Amino acid sequence: MALENLENGPRLLASEVVQEIVRRIVRDTSKMAVSFTPELDVRPDLLGNFVGGDSYWSPQGEPVTSASGDPLYPLMQIRCSEPSLPGYPTRGLLQFFIGTDVSYGRDLSADYESEADNDNRCVRYIPEVPSVLSGGEIVRLPHIGTDSALDLRTPFKSNFYGCALRPTLIEDPVSHECDEFEPAYESVIAEFDPAVIEAAEAAVGDLEQAVMDELNAVSPGSWFQMGGHPVFTQSDVREDYDDELVLLKMDSYDDVLMWGDSGCANFLIRREDLEQLDFSHVLYTWDCL
Repeated sequence: MALENLENGPRLLASEVVQEIVRRIVRDTSKMAVSFTPELDVRPDLLGNFVGGDSYWSPQGEPVTSASGDPLYPLMQIRCSEPSLPGYPTRGLLQFFIGTDVSYGRDLSADYESEADNDNRCVRYIPEVPSVLSGGEIVRLPHIGTDSALDLRTPFKSNFYGCALRPTLIEDPVSHECDEFEPAYESVIAEFDPAVIEAAEAAVGDLEQAVMDELNAVSPGSWFQMGGHPVFTQSDVREDYDDELVLLKMDSYDDVLMWGDSGCANFLIRREDLEQLDFSHVLYTWDCL
């Protein structure tokens, strides 16, 4: 819809204004991302894309542990070539591991420097992936929830044993939970005649809320995602969102996992670290309702 139509059409419906604002926000803020859809009936490929489970591939069969030597549990694995995402690794594996305490390895006081301590979470990059899985390099762990003697916790449902993930390239616009939303909204609003915005506001009551609702409706939606924008349940934790990229976003998924009360987890990395393929300073955080 052309701008002049918006400004000169006296009977323009408020819903059309909302839709045009959203179209422009999507135009201005969309970023490439890989969306991962759980295939619940497909067993994990330990050299491919998968989420959860009790086993993972590790060179020389060495398990991933915390700084204190406790085992970390596999959260998700991404095979970076399927498909590749501009600006991100185009080969190898990204493996995400978390602790089994009540906070799933989250440290509220952590920053990008302290994450390198690997105390209770870890992101590991393996640039070379074999073509054949070696049985001697498979690390097996006890299943969470089946052994009452083990006080282990993860966000996964106790009857979930992992599954494959189907990757798809998407365009991901900003969500209203991110700090980028407000300046994007204000910038787009400034493109309209004030009278049009005033009339739309009068018609819908709360124009910004109507825009947020429509933006949620048109966004592609992604349970698990690399790239694009993060999602926060409570507030944006980033200090400089121009220089921090989404290595992994994981939303709660009823049949797979639950971050507290319908929360969401983010693994964020500084642009300079990603360019150097340095994953020792990834910030891991999650929040819930």
